[in-house]
Amino acid sequence: MIKRESLSLFAWVLLALWFVGAVSAYAEEDSPEESSVQTDVAEQVDSAEQLDATEQQEAAEQVDAAEQADAAEPVNVAETETESSTEQPADSSAEADVEESSDKSIWMWSFENIIQPFLNGLIYPVAKPVDYAIKNGVLDKAVELISFGEDYKIMVYPSFNFKPGARTMIGANYRHRSVFLSKDYLVLQGEYYANGDVSLTARYTKHALFGTRLFGGFRYDIDLDRDKRFTIPETKRNYLQPDSSYQFTWRLGAPISNTTNWNAELWATLYCGRASHPDIQEDSVLISDEYKIQDRGLYQNVTQVPVGLTLVYDNLDVAYAPSRGNRIVLNGYYTFVGKYSGVRYEDLGITPEEGQGDKIEDGGLNHDYLTTEFIFQHYFYLGHSKTYVLSAKEARESRRFYTDFSWDEALRIWRPEQVLNTLFERRVIALQFRMVNLWEIEDGGAPHDAFINLNSKAPLRGYDDKWTTHNLMSLSVEYRWPVDRLVDGVLFNEYGLIAPKIDKWSLNHCYNSWGFGIRVRQPNLYLFRLQFGFHGLHGVNLVMTIAPEFK
Repeated sequence: MIKRESLSLFAWVLLALWFVGAVSAYAEEDSPEESSVQTDVAEQVDSAEQLDATEQQEAAEQVDAAEQADAAEPVNVAETETESSTEQPADSSAEADVEESSDKSIWMWSFENIIQPFLNGLIYPVAKPVDYAIKNGVLDKAVELISFGEDYKIMVYPSFNFKPGARTMIGANYRHRSVFLSKDYLVLQGEYYANGDVSLTARYTKHALFGTRLFGGFRYDIDLDRDKRFTIPETKRNYLQPDSSYQFTWRLGAPISNTTNWNAELWATLYCGRASHPDIQEDSVLISDEYKIQDRGLYQNVTQVPVGLTLVYDNLDVAYAPSRGNRIVLNGYYTFVGKYSGVRYEDLGITPEEGQGDKIEDGGLNHDYLTTEFIFQHYFYLGHSKTYVLSAKEARESRRFYTDFSWDEALRIWRPEQVLNTLFERRVIALQFRMVNLWEIEDGGAPHDAFINLNSKAPLRGYDDKWTTHNLMSLSVEYRWPVDRLVDGVLFNEYGLIAPKIDKWSLNHCYNSWGFGIRVRQPNLYLFRLQFGFHGLHGVNLVMTIAPEFK
């Protein structure tokens, strides 16, 4: 149930948006003469472009001759009556137009006085910055500013994420193509959080290894997070557990068909989990017979070695701005889990019973687990244009459209004869289905960090690590359109379903998120995305990352 306070707050927000929009609309209508003059000038410029100098001179001479003939010709009463009688249908049609306009004014009043102010208030905070950015080519200049070296092979740029509390982050990114050898790629990422936490990532990929079709890669991650939390599966209950884990990953793959649509990849990771107990122990340490410390590896160290095989089918037309094709991923990995290091009762603020010793030891269960994943993506292209990505000329036209956009233009493009072109010309529908399953070798023995997260990476972009589960199904639908040469507008709607067992799916655990945003990319290089995800009236989750929505 939605609380009364939430409904009241929602109503006040709507009222505030309407008020701001109404004020801005009134301000825009304050100088109608100037706008009409500008319109007349624009029309004259357009007509001047259509007529060359000779045609303009001939047209002027014809008008002067017609005016002189009208002045010299005597008025004939009979002809005047005949003309007036023939003009009666025109007058009646004019009256019909007046009646139609009056009928239109009835329903147009709601648009002009309710909907338009509301939409104006909604877009007012971002209208001017977006207008400035598009008119001055800020995005193109920014890409040039962060690109260096021969053929712009080096990119250096900042990243940031503003969230409440300690999760506010600033960072830096370094990307370098052909850094050591041809067809290799290096990525360095660093993030610093408001509470002093640090996250570092280094990735290196090399194609055409030793002159063959093999490709390989290496990755190193370290995450020093004093506010990290773990969540009990299929619940929202989460507990503080500081973490300073790090891992190494090695990848080796090759195409398995002549068309390179099918790729196979073997990979292995050495994961060194370094979990710790929280500094404040009151009401923060989990003591539970259902989720035991000794079986789930809480507050202690453990080493894990996942070994996996990934098969990928990909026939997308463009890597990071796809408009046609499919992508299918079959991924499976078995994780070998070592023995837990144990944790002292004293560190957890617990008094042990007599004969228990001073340390909680490993419970003796088999902690290994198997994870399987299936991903299916399909892209539908709508429209008659041959390509989805805008050319430089089309990008300039698109900028003019968005910067000169007005309420009258909005009504024009949503006329019945324009709806098909508005909704279905040069648009992409992106569809993804994802299913992930965790299989414990011994029930109750998998470590706490083995479980699947339902969050913005699922993707369910309205959620931020609210759930963990044994089984997850998600369905995502995106509606994309090109805003500029490097920018796509995005509307999305997503559903996620979680279950403790593979045969225990229930709509009681079905969750939805929706939202909008932009994605910035080159055809073969993903830069970043900025998106806002919602679920019901539970606030907004800001997603700003260099990772694509669908992997």
